[in-house]
Amino acid sequence: MSRFIQGELELFHRCAYVPASVGTFKHPFDDSLAKGMYRPEWTFVALAGDEVVGRIAFWGPPDSEHPFHLDYFDFDTVETGAALLRHAYGTVVTGGYRAPVGPRPTYELFLRDGWDQVPGAEGELRARREAAEQGGLTFLRERLNLKWLPEYGLPERSTRLAFTPADDDELLLELLSRIVVGSLDVSDQQELATKPPRQVAGQTLEEVASMPGGRSRWRLGLHDGEPVGVVMGTRNPGSATIGYIGVDPAHRGNGYAFDLLAEAMHLFAEEGEPRIGDATDLGNTPMAAVFDRAGYRVTGRIMVFI
Repeated sequence: MSRFIQGELELFHRCAYVPASVGTFKHPFDDSLAKGMYRPEWTFVALAGDEVVGRIAFWGPPDSEHPFHLDYFDFDTVETGAALLRHAYGTVVTGGYRAPVGPRPTYELFLRDGWDQVPGAEGELRARREAAEQGGLTFLRERLNLKWLPEYGLPERSTRLAFTPADDDELLLELLSRIVVGSLDVSDQQELATKPPRQVAGQTLEEVASMPGGRSRWRLGLHDGEPVGVVMGTRNPGSATIGYIGVDPAHRGNGYAFDLLAEAMHLFAEEGEPRIGDATDLGNTPMAAVFDRAGYRVTGRIMVFI
């Protein structure tokens, strides 16, 4: 029977059961710890005698009271992992817990590009999925992890759309209320199952506005003076990112998502951003194609559990 300890970072680093091909190491631990995105109280280890047989670390923005995601989740056996998971979630998810998606932190299992070519990778993935599910989590979706670097080259800027700052919240709420209906994003569809479109739009607006990049790069795309879509360029704690992008259903089928994305990329490039990091649901093939056309490259996949 394992025993669990919270907040012992020296023990956390002693865990030897680190996978070779799968994991969620999007955020280097020590650097993110110094920035307040990992915290001792969000780390847990499982001990069998004196041996560290499992570890967990939750991640959250520096100004957040609660963690948003489970990032590090390593263990010797599925049984150890599931028990440690139940203990850790039971500790951090209290009555006042609040985060952007769902009632508790999501577990984001990162599959590095080419992971399935590494010997033993299938077994590592299977063990983590089984431990997550036995620990009480449910598979939500799979996402493509994407990045753009300046050396990849910028797409051409749109000549058919005009762009204006997206600073009118009422206009944005009306536009987003239309966009989320029919969205291929799994989170949007989950929210719409229990909430009206305007409420989902309001949550989206609030979430992206709370990101560290602020709103100065948000743009409405206009065709003949009429808004056809919006792109919310911003920053997360690690890099520039597209907080949200969407096209009004009345204007879909014209390729405007590419124009919106290209405009945001040019704004980032003008500021000297060294990298743009993004993700899209695996099932959202139209958006994946837009990122590909704009020059993004796939760095892996993310399996999301909640």
